[in-house]
Amino acid sequence: MDRRKRQILDILSDKEYVTAQNLAQQIQVGTKTIRNLLKEMNREMEACGGAILSKYGVGYYLKITDKEKFETFQRKLYSRLSDEYLPGTSEERIQYLLEYLFNSPSYVKLDELSESLFISKRTLTADLKEVEQYIKQFNIKVIRKPNYGIKLEGGEFDARLCIASFSGKRLHKGNQSMDEIAACVSSVLKSNDFTITGASYQNLVVHLYIAISRIMECHYVPLPKEHMEKKDDSLEYQIATEIARSLQTTFHITFPETEIFYIAIHLAGKKIIYPRDEAEQNMIITQEINDLVTAMLERVYDLFKFDFRNDLELRMILCQHLVPLSVRIKYDMNLKNPLLRDVKEKFCLSYTMASNGVTVINEHFHVLLSEDEIAYFAFAFALALERKKSEIQKKNILLVCSSGRGSAKLLQYKYQSYFKDYINNITACDLGSLYKVDFADYDYIFTTVPITVPVPLPILEVQYFLDDNDIVNVKKVLCSEKTSSVMNYYEKEMFLPHLKLRTKEEVLRCMCHFVMEEKNLPQEFYESVLKRERLAKTAFGNMVAMPHVYKAISQETFVCVGILDEPVDWGGQKVRAVFLVSIANKDHTSVELQRFYQMTAAFLLSQKEIQDLVKKQDYDAFIEAMTWIEKQLPKEL
Repeated sequence: MDRRKRQILDILSDKEYVTAQNLAQQIQVGTKTIRNLLKEMNREMEACGGAILSKYGVGYYLKITDKEKFETFQRKLYSRLSDEYLPGTSEERIQYLLEYLFNSPSYVKLDELSESLFISKRTLTADLKEVEQYIKQFNIKVIRKPNYGIKLEGGEFDARLCIASFSGKRLHKGNQSMDEIAACVSSVLKSNDFTITGASYQNLVVHLYIAISRIMECHYVPLPKEHMEKKDDSLEYQIATEIARSLQTTFHITFPETEIFYIAIHLAGKKIIYPRDEAEQNMIITQEINDLVTAMLERVYDLFKFDFRNDLELRMILCQHLVPLSVRIKYDMNLKNPLLRDVKEKFCLSYTMASNGVTVINEHFHVLLSEDEIAYFAFAFALALERKKSEIQKKNILLVCSSGRGSAKLLQYKYQSYFKDYINNITACDLGSLYKVDFADYDYIFTTVPITVPVPLPILEVQYFLDDNDIVNVKKVLCSEKTSSVMNYYEKEMFLPHLKLRTKEEVLRCMCHFVMEEKNLPQEFYESVLKRERLAKTAFGNMVAMPHVYKAISQETFVCVGILDEPVDWGGQKVRAVFLVSIANKDHTSVELQRFYQMTAAFLLSQKEIQDLVKKQDYDAFIEAMTWIEKQLPKEL
């Protein structure tokens, strides 16, 4: 009895009827094939205590006449099939096809493949399209030859990266060879005091397992001569040589020099470099890398107005991370980040800063860094933001008093003296001069007299002679941070439901021009959004895209939310909700922007909230959900 009959047996029961059409859909064959299979099954089960009966207009059901006999029949059937592995879902079939095609030394005929998988040619064709899409990112393609079938074509280095990407997790399950490789690697790295992260270590073991398997099949990595000539100079090559010797003894194979260099490349792309590295080799940060970091910090400042340009610790962390990253970029290697989702949700501002900063790297190396790589940079920005929290954000104060000019100057001097660590600038004026003041230049008003005219700033009434209570109260005000409010960023006028647009380009054009008109922004806004879009992905996952400007332009921070009636393709992802973000062109406090990004990220990553948003397309419901999320945030970030 073949696997299709086993599937039919699993679906049928002696309690429920199932139609031939329903069976055909689940097993992905025609109804005629189903009826033929049912006839064969009845003949095979005739003496085994079971039969498949039918009822006109209702369907088929399994009738068990002898429970003991039937259970014996099932046990034999299932044990016979347990040694075979055939995928049941489309996802499993794609994994199977990838492994099968990479291991096949020659062309594979589609008819034989569909027959061995017990699926229709149509189903196989659909799965192969997914396979082609997947391997395309590794520069590998499917070659078709009439009367011969299909096979994969691409470089050996790319092939191994591709195999590692789809088989990494599965290889770790009870694999003795993997354990032996891990023991060899661990011993050599420890003896050389060479440090890599846990995720990188697992990744290295997987690549070595694949390398050994490919070498046994006579597939070797070719490397250019210019790379091989520099091999002996590096610590990584020396350690790779030791690893290769250990693996040769364990697996009884020979590692040619190109394969040793292949191991060295992985080591160089995964190593951790500490600020005070005590290893024998010096940590070399080239002028190229230093210039890249300078440009990254400049680009982050241009958009977010957070000034990290003089943050030496952040600069050094970024430089150190770029050393192994430049190796990974050179050889198209991608380092997976197991904390990607957590980083996007809990450190959304840091992640967004990192994604903007790495556009410098994308331009320089002509690549598009993955979300996994961006998340590693996000950790560095998260640490820098934490350090900024301990820094006091100095305020600009407008001091209003009714006394003469001399006494006002004295009071101004007192405040400047008492609160020099908290005040950036303090300006004194009388009540009658308030109408001349540009309030945009100040954070608070301190006044010795009542102010009855409306002003757009918080007012603190103070005494002319400062006592201890006054000093405490003033310090509380100066140390406080404005916290975000949903309504400050998500205005009703900026909520655009039921957009009937077909492409990403149409969406950006429509939303940008709407924002430019509503907020009186120049054409530069649209051009800035398009420029940023070309440099890095803005699809956030979960049917959401989060485009924003390349450089801060607007006077205020706001979000324009666009909801599409039909999904559009956004760089390979389907998108229904677009959050077009514009950050104000002014200096920000860390808490202010972090709260905004954290509540926004929590909403965007929630499958339920996004589904409700695209279904209801209602502003009030959206604000209610976003407000609830904001209330769940910790008071101090």
